Amino acid sequence: MTDQTTYASYCRGFTKLSIWYARKRILEGTSDFENALNERVNIFRNTSLFKDGKHPAQGDVIPEWNALLEKVEKIFDRHIADDDTTELEQQSLDVFWPVLEERVKSHKRWTPTFEQRPYETWSFDYRSDDRMNIHIANTYAPDSPLSEKRVQFAAALIRLLEDSQKNRPDIEIVACGSWLNSLPTFLDLFTDAWKTSGTAGRNVGYKLGHWGQFMDRHGDFHARNGAKFRALNEFPYTSLSCRDRIDSTLEHLRLSFPEAVEHNQSVHNR
Repeated sequence: MTDQTTYASYCRGFTKLSIWYARKRILEGTSDFENALNERVNIFRNTSLFKDGKHPAQGDVIPEWNALLEKVEKIFDRHIADDDTTELEQQSLDVFWPVLEERVKSHKRWTPTFEQRPYETWSFDYRSDDRMNIHIANTYAPDSPLSEKRVQFAAALIRLLEDSQKNRPDIEIVACGSWLNSLPTFLDLFTDAWKTSGTAGRNVGYKLGHWGQFMDRHGDFHARNGAKFRALNEFPYTSLSCRDRIDSTLEHLRLSFPEAVEHNQSVHNR
């Protein structure tokens, strides 16, 4: 399949799952319609209406999006009580599809340069409470950072943490909130203190900390995880926030991944 065909498949599967989850929240009484569609699922960011970082969850008014929601809300009114959600999901997808398809047509596989992503899959920001928060996006696709690119994945994290110690010695804590913190192969990168620090988020948001588990390494919809979500009525992998000291994390990485240390020495001269 082409990149656009794969992404279109992702958008279809993911949007239907999102509609299913929005219905679940509304019926449970944990969200009203607008909250469910704007703040609890990630449909909007997959559309061509997502521009300049503006998002309805942040209070931004996007008239075209609001017009689509009015149509979808009428579909919810007709079908939310149906035991079989097929019609609800398909009809809602049909309303959203023109702006999803427009995004699909411009989609290209993300292949950033080393200058753009010096830490490869990893990025970070500094928070006001004296910690750095790390984020993960798979720049190795279709390879996985947890298997084929595991050495490079660990090596890049070592470089990121070393550079932070040099550039911001006042920051002593590293943290991450992600569904990946429920994966043993990801947790192997971190200390026991990191693992035991994990706390589940108070509420589901629209970002990839929860929803990233529904895209596979090829950029397609992760059908197996989607089916588990529907069957279990809860996320297959809980999004957890974990943290530890940077120096402890680095010590663990260097001891546990000597190949990553060698990689940094041979490839990055450090």
